Amino acid sequence: MPAVAQQVKNITLRLRVIVEPDEDRFHAYCPAFKGLHVDGATAKEALENAGEAALIYLNSITANQEPLPIGPDCLLDQVEQIPAVPEGALLRYLELQWPSLQMSGIK
Repeated sequence: MPAVAQQVKNITLRLRVIVEPDEDRFHAYCPAFKGLHVDGATAKEALENAGEAALIYLNSITANQEPLPIGPDCLLDQVEQIPAVPEGALLRYLELQWPSLQMSGIK
């Protein structure tokens, strides 16, 4: 009998990050995450550093069983439960256009 992978829930968050020039570097911060301020040599590097810091922040609040700071600066974009997939099977996704939210039953 093939082994079955454990089901996992993935949560996708959409974070607002502000990146601004700061003398000869760039400063980035996430208003939803108090104290999350980073910098970088370029705007791209500052944004990447903010992403790394956000993951550390999320791991910390999860470890301390604190709630996610959901609001206008931190949106819960998607919760996905990955189904159990038998060993050797492939998991793929299709993206389909649905004509209306009314038809989908989503309120």
